[in-house]
Amino acid sequence: MVANYKDAVDNYSKAINMDPKYEKAYLKRAGALEQQNLKAEAIEDYKKLLALDPKEKEYYYNAGRLMADLKKYADADLMLRKALERDKGYNEAIIKEVEVLHALKNYSYGIEITQLGLDKRKDFVSYFNHAVMLDSAKNYVEAEKFYKSSKGDNSKFIPAYVGLALVQVKLNKNVDAFKICEDGLAKDPNNTDVYSARSVVMADRKDFQAALNDITKVTLSKPTIVAYKQRASYYEKMGQYQNAVNDYIQAIKIDDKDAETYFRKAAANEQMQNFKAALIDYNKVALLAVGNDKIEAQLKLAKKKMTELSRESVKPEILLSFPRANDKNLVKVSADKEDLVIKGSVSDASLIKSITANCGTPIFSTDSINPEFTIKVSNLSKINEIVITAIDIYNNTQATQFKIEKTESNKPAIAIEIPETSFENEIFIDNNNPEIYLQGKITDQSLIESVTIDDQLASFNHANPNPDFSAQFSIANKNKITIVAKDIYGNETTQIYSLNRSGASAGLDNPMGNTWVVFIENSKYNSFPSLEGPAKDVATMRAALSNYKITKTVLKQNMTKNEMEKFFSIELRDYVKNNNINSLLIWYAGHGKYVSPTGYWVPADGKTDDEFSYFGINNLKAAMQSYSSKLIHTLVITDACESGATFLMAMRGDENSKRCDNWEQTKAKSSQVFTSAGYELASDNSQFSKTFASTLNNNTDACIPIEKITKKVSAAVIQAGNQSPKFGKIKDLEDEGGTYFFIKK
Repeated sequence: MVANYKDAVDNYSKAINMDPKYEKAYLKRAGALEQQNLKAEAIEDYKKLLALDPKEKEYYYNAGRLMADLKKYADADLMLRKALERDKGYNEAIIKEVEVLHALKNYSYGIEITQLGLDKRKDFVSYFNHAVMLDSAKNYVEAEKFYKSSKGDNSKFIPAYVGLALVQVKLNKNVDAFKICEDGLAKDPNNTDVYSARSVVMADRKDFQAALNDITKVTLSKPTIVAYKQRASYYEKMGQYQNAVNDYIQAIKIDDKDAETYFRKAAANEQMQNFKAALIDYNKVALLAVGNDKIEAQLKLAKKKMTELSRESVKPEILLSFPRANDKNLVKVSADKEDLVIKGSVSDASLIKSITANCGTPIFSTDSINPEFTIKVSNLSKINEIVITAIDIYNNTQATQFKIEKTESNKPAIAIEIPETSFENEIFIDNNNPEIYLQGKITDQSLIESVTIDDQLASFNHANPNPDFSAQFSIANKNKITIVAKDIYGNETTQIYSLNRSGASAGLDNPMGNTWVVFIENSKYNSFPSLEGPAKDVATMRAALSNYKITKTVLKQNMTKNEMEKFFSIELRDYVKNNNINSLLIWYAGHGKYVSPTGYWVPADGKTDDEFSYFGINNLKAAMQSYSSKLIHTLVITDACESGATFLMAMRGDENSKRCDNWEQTKAKSSQVFTSAGYELASDNSQFSKTFASTLNNNTDACIPIEKITKKVSAAVIQAGNQSPKFGKIKDLEDEGGTYFFIKK
């Protein structure tokens, strides 16, 4: 509907542009603007209508009504008076003007207006409005008559009962007032306004417990600032000032800008001789009651009295919470820090007037006892000491000097031990588990200040160096967790771990089980010519494999010899162990080298004249032997020149084609290798990878065995050049006659 009103405003505006005197368009636009709560804009349209037709009462009324809604009571009064000048019996204008005059406290004119209402219509509403205005003008005798007339005209009109009871209390007729309340509750047993009125009656009769019982029903049913303040006043009359303070606190929660509530709360605190709390409240009143001469005069006297009653001569005490200071006021901070947020507090019997520092501007609350402060410090390397000075309201002054000592700047190291974590900071978890238990270790030169996991504090012994930590926390709807470790000198490490829920169910719908593919892409070399082919070939193969059931793909690029040895000996071993991998495909793309009788993969830092700088394929096989028993299927594919005789010696031919409909073969172990070249040089434009990917992409069956792929790839490569691909089993790795199947999604 809002969009329609906007369109309506646009259309009416166009009509007005065509005819600036088109009254109906102004009237309709004002209505559409009001529907969008654009009351100020609607008022402007009514003003334009008044310029066109100053005799129309409705234009004045509507402008006044909207002004009253915006609490522009003086302007509203002017408009509504003009509406009533044109029609003294204009009932809607009378009702709205009564409301405005109440807000303006213009009761004498209000009585005239409500009399106009009575002249037009003598009913319970007109009687009630007249009674309220007389009541406000303190003409209680006449007000009582008209409340009675309102009740007599409509015995179910509860506001008349409430008004009558309250005015009778003012006339010292609390017996009559009590009966009126009983009559009202007989009509409406749950009416909170009647209970509120009866509580006033009972308080007037000095039965404060009964008054409390009634007003408590109101606070439970309809907790308003008026009800809380009313109950607080009863507590004060009973001498229960703490209860009164509690109710004033509840009232402040509803409206924290009501100066009177703070003033009354201060007076209650003063009665309990809680002068410091009273002074805080009086200071709050001073901010809220600017321009209120009556309150300001009372406030000045009260504050002076509280200040003298609370006077003491004890100096403030300054404490640092971060960074910590020892008993000699020595603060240790990291040597590499330039910016620091200092946190601390000032302990004192009185309010603190000011806190200053030589290194920045402290931020604190002047309304708080023992306030906390923060200081943002820049250029820390140029500061040797921190001097903080605190002065309380009695000018008791304390300046505390903290010496700065620069410490080590190494960041803590985080290691997760439970659950086991991959080198890529990935944690495999059960998809159905809403919580995770995490245990680890922090290594650092200094003691650890805090360890948080997603803002939840982890448990550890603060006194232990390099402590173990642990936490149990929810991982519902999370795909990552963040661990932050901070030492006592502010050195901080943040580590993010991704949560992989696919590992728990990986391979359930795949006969090959949990299947991982590792790509080694070496293309940028220090000594050998750099290659463009490996990056393109790996991208082509990754795209082709995206149509097949692969749990995870790991890409390693431009690996040095040390990195390759570490990866195949340790990292890949832990991947297989921690993630329960069933089938593993390793694809190498890059330079190869044959130095009789050994074949090598060339690392990124391999040297052309140094055989020791190469990664031997025998080393690969030896590394894999330590975890091949945990695998069901292993397939190594090497697309590199001069792979050499090592793999040839490692292979035994197998010409028997495997069939996709024989799923039993997926349960038999296999250890296979397919190499693009023997002793031959390979080109940078690999026919090997191109045909391999094409065979996968053009496969229309549910699966395809490696034997079928090798036949097509070998034929294409031999026809294209001088390479002779080789396929067979890896010697010394367990093989039960199974094979590697590529299963389509």
